[in-house]
Amino acid sequence: MSLLMTKMHCRIDWENILNEAMMAKLTMSGRKSYVPLDNRYAERVAVTCRVRYVGEVSTQPHQGEGLTKNISVSGCHVISDRPVTCGTLLTLTITLPDGLPQLLLKSAHVVWVSGCQFSVRFMDLNRDHRKRLQSFIWKSISHHTVSDQRTRFRLM
Repeated sequence: MSLLMTKMHCRIDWENILNEAMMAKLTMSGRKSYVPLDNRYAERVAVTCRVRYVGEVSTQPHQGEGLTKNISVSGCHVISDRPVTCGTLLTLTITLPDGLPQLLLKSAHVVWVSGCQFSVRFMDLNRDHRKRLQSFIWKSISHHTVSDQRTRFRLM
């Protein structure tokens, strides 16, 4: 990816990221071998959405924007223009390509960070947001948006 680190800021080559996302959809024929159940709580779909985020830790405020790499009802992976700190609680504004207003999620806990990429877990997703995300994910899931052939559901 075209993320360049310069003095604690990351510059994003948006066009290149979008091109890579499109190419990933086209090259899914080289699929991974079967993988059994993993520990994910919810199905993730590879989709690119614009994201803005704000948050604060005692040492520095976090504010930036980026693109989702994937999203689920339990969280998302973001490629951002600035690094964040693991453990930070962020407020995310996500623009889903569903024609509805932006989604405002006030409790997104940063659980993984690598450079200018991070993953968040949605802590307090209200019923309406959960329904909207689940509907969007089900409409977006296709053979081309899943990254492997792992088992999708488990009976409990």
